[in-house]
Amino acid sequence: MISKRLKAVADMVTKGFVAADIGTDHAYVPIYLIENNISPKVYAMDINEGPIRMAIANVENEGYEDRIHVEQANGMQKLHPGQVESVVIAGMGGELIVQILKESKVNDTVKEFVLSPHKNPDILRKYLNENGFCIAEETMIQDGGKYYMILKAVHGSEPPYTEEELLFGRQLIQNQNPVLKDYLKDREAKFEKILQKAKEQNSADVPMLEKTILNIRKILEKL
Repeated sequence: MISKRLKAVADMVTKGFVAADIGTDHAYVPIYLIENNISPKVYAMDINEGPIRMAIANVENEGYEDRIHVEQANGMQKLHPGQVESVVIAGMGGELIVQILKESKVNDTVKEFVLSPHKNPDILRKYLNENGFCIAEETMIQDGGKYYMILKAVHGSEPPYTEEELLFGRQLIQNQNPVLKDYLKDREAKFEKILQKAKEQNSADVPMLEKTILNIRKILEKL
């Protein structure tokens, strides 16, 4: 039932923590957390009625109604301080995840945030770095031909991130993550094709594309 991506997300939740899955969709992550004895209780939340209906049906089908609470909610707005220890937010853009974090009233009592932005990870990393969080763990996986970054943020601080680290992850670069290397090679090839077309059309984007390719190659030299 659960995809490789969502499994990697769920596996980053600390064992024994009560969790909330924000934007739960079909409740695959909560069900996995219960099935694998990672969390004793999970709150499955989504803003849309359709996913909530699917989540309820899946939870009932598995017989986990007593351990998974499904509720229609906007972000973390229906969570109370001390209610959960781990919050999972996956499958959204970095900007939306930041918005959810900004609007939350329970951040101080949540011990960890497992986050997986499908775009704009630099915006998320910048927000975390500047607002009292540090990235304790980060990985990258490939699933279905797409690349996904998954990180665990906890309360704390760390030195400011460079532009490269904001875009591609300090730990991923430092640990020479092999999936990051594949991702960057893929991006390099795509941008080279775009650059070639831009040159043929005398596009004003040529300098920006050349800079992007140069930055990718600089990171690849470190991996």
